[in-house]
Amino acid sequence: MDRPDLELLKGAIDMHAHTAPALFKRHIDDADLAEIATGFGMRGFVLKDHDASTTGRAYYVNRMFPRVESFGAVVLNRSVGGLNPYVAQSAIHYGAKVVWMPSNHSKYHAGYFDMPDYPQFGRPKRQLPGEGVTVFEEDGRTLTREARTICEIVAENDVALATGHLSLAEIRALQDAAVEAGVTRFIVTHANWSLCKLDLDVQRELIAKGATMEYVACSCVSPIFWEQQPGELAEWITALRGENIVLGSDLGQFAGPPHPEGLRMLLAALLDIGVPYEYLEKMAKQTPAAVLGLEPGWAPPPDAAGEPGLVRPSQ
Repeated sequence: MDRPDLELLKGAIDMHAHTAPALFKRHIDDADLAEIATGFGMRGFVLKDHDASTTGRAYYVNRMFPRVESFGAVVLNRSVGGLNPYVAQSAIHYGAKVVWMPSNHSKYHAGYFDMPDYPQFGRPKRQLPGEGVTVFEEDGRTLTREARTICEIVAENDVALATGHLSLAEIRALQDAAVEAGVTRFIVTHANWSLCKLDLDVQRELIAKGATMEYVACSCVSPIFWEQQPGELAEWITALRGENIVLGSDLGQFAGPPHPEGLRMLLAALLDIGVPYEYLEKMAKQTPAAVLGLEPGWAPPPDAAGEPGLVRPSQ
């Protein structure tokens, strides 16, 4: 292969994509991402919005761009009521494939960055003040009834539960409850980024109990969130042999590259360092499809003329 980085993107799924419209400044919208992803031959992407469900957006993107699959999700921040089982259930019934625990509204996030209010990280509008969202009761160790109910709803509907911006203690407690409830798709969100960064031994511990690690490109290619050398990530991937890992971009920052290009940049760097192609293929294609409950193997559908191409709705 002359361009193994491009081959890895063919059929790949971005598990963590931020786009406009959003309350954060984003440089491309859902349709832009779909068009770029189609050009790279990607299978799809999971749309993530910190403040609203993306199921409706995913529906219309799929109508406009049938050669790429857009998957909806919801993040349980204060903007949607926090750890609200009714919100999680309705999002799933609308088609959400991933339910994220709180991200920028989590109690741990607020304490880690010492930024309980905004603007921050490219969010221009201030929010009403509010308590950080946590999965723990006031004792700091007992899981709330709402968190347990969300685990049960996720298990019942066989979708993915992702940890968001929780502390390690919260991740461990949530995973135990998720396993007890029957959740089979448990994602540890951006285990290579900032407040959520986990040592390899901790990752192995969580994987042994059924977790999937999510590694994100933004930690290596975003000028805003750049904080990890690809060499460190390569060591982790090689140690784990590419197993139980999904790849997401976590891009959308105004100063960063488009999501597929950011993924390509990281994949090219990892290949150049010596990470085996088959490890990266598992992370970019096979494991994401399994975590989302998709059929293995995929080819883009033909357009109306019988050839692969972009299909837009008639004007």
